[in-house]
Amino acid sequence: MIKMKAQKCPICGAGSLKKEEKTQTFTYKGKSKEIPNYVTWTCSECGEAIVDNESLKASGKMLKDFQREVDGLLTGSQIKAIRNKLGLTQAQLANIIGGGLKSVARYESGQICQSKGMDNLLRILDAYPHTLNVIRKNDASLMSKSKITYIDEFKDKIGYEVKKADYYSNEEDMAYGT
Repeated sequence: MIKMKAQKCPICGAGSLKKEEKTQTFTYKGKSKEIPNYVTWTCSECGEAIVDNESLKASGKMLKDFQREVDGLLTGSQIKAIRNKLGLTQAQLANIIGGGLKSVARYESGQICQSKGMDNLLRILDAYPHTLNVIRKNDASLMSKSKITYIDEFKDKIGYEVKKADYYSNEEDMAYGT
């Protein structure tokens, strides 16, 4: 309720509302999170409490991040950090991961939680940025913007033969992000 003052209770219609500011504890899957300065308006007659709009808005992101933490998901700020590390805009990331621009913006702002599958994809892109090339190769709209040339595609166009070679990779020899 915006700038609520002592007024009649919208639930019972008899009591007046009194402002209360406290630290509110929320519990999710057995874990607890305390939100300080949580404002509610409580009815003097029926005892019903109404959460102040400013408290609701301020606590929303904290509670979504708390839910993500308990569920083992990336927080909004972590998602944004991954996107920035990859040098992508929200629109580019949305195109790559298959979600909409609004979804990416809402993940980052903490308005909604991503699925476990989306979270896994973001973690893979963070740990192995070169996997973007795999996704981009399969996306025709991104291919025109890509500076990557794939030898198999190139050799077919010009009739060039590439000698087969065996390659291996050892995780111990790999550097992060290569």
